[in-house]
Amino acid sequence: MSLPAGYRLVELRRIDSTNAEALRRAADGAPHGTVVVAADQTVGRGRRGRSWISAPGNLFMTVLVRPPEGSAVAQLSFVAAVALGDALPPGTDFRFKWPNDVLLVGRKLAGILIEADGGAAAVGIGVNTASTPEAVRGSAADLACACDAPQLAGDVCGAFDLWYRRWLAEGFGPVREAWLRRAAGLGQEVATGSARGRFARLTEDGALVLVDASGAATEIAAGEVFFGRHRCC
Repeated sequence: MSLPAGYRLVELRRIDSTNAEALRRAADGAPHGTVVVAADQTVGRGRRGRSWISAPGNLFMTVLVRPPEGSAVAQLSFVAAVALGDALPPGTDFRFKWPNDVLLVGRKLAGILIEADGGAAAVGIGVNTASTPEAVRGSAADLACACDAPQLAGDVCGAFDLWYRRWLAEGFGPVREAWLRRAAGLGQEVATGSARGRFARLTEDGALVLVDASGAATEIAAGEVFFGRHRCC
């Protein structure tokens, strides 16, 4: 696995969670660019306290970053998504689902979880490179994305480093534009737990903007998007 300059690989056979391990190492002084990769996770986590089913052969990784004080750390989920998109094989039909998923032909390929503590942020990325949970139809391989997990991890790190540096230098704007070019449901009617409307845009902070039939706009800072009447994945 090839990593960008200054990045350091921590490769583990089995761990509770790569995010948890990265934050433990951060508390012990691990530097920016520490990359924790595990073959197996026993307590993988998703957003809002949900579990992430860690099937063997899939990619479980966390990049430890130390952003400047006052940074909008939540935007790192978009940075990570765009980086993963760049790292996927050319021609892969992926889309970004607000706020932290990557879809492959409409099905969940990857999830991203940002956790911060003590000035460090764990950028967790789980990718179904080999198989998907039973609740999600098909596997990554079935969907023409049979990626080698170690190779993909290295490619993700390279792309992440570039986008992270650009985010620091130029702000959220370029990340936002790249994310919107592949946004699932953009211009279509979607729903969250509290609102329904046309997915019009993202704010400068990454919030979802829905416009209803009357033209009124609602900003959603956190939640989950549904397409049509059902969840997309």
